[in-house]
Amino acid sequence: MERLRNQKTFFVIKDLIFEVPKPEITVRKVRIALVKCENEEYNVLKKNFDEDIFNIEKTAEGWLITEKDLPS
Repeated sequence: MERLRNQKTFFVIKDLIFEVPKPEITVRKVRIALVKCENEEYNVLKKNFDEDIFNIEKTAEGWLITEKDLPS
């Protein structure tokens, strides 16, 4: 009888790789991963765009960056 080897299960969302103990991936884990990914994207955008000058918002199509109306 051949013995089965332990295998690891991973799932990937964009550039993030997650190891899961079971092959089933819950919707909750996917949502948490998506939020982590959005937070990382937002942090990168904050480094490149000053929030005192630009609005950074997440839309269905992606990130929307607009210049704020500065007082004259």
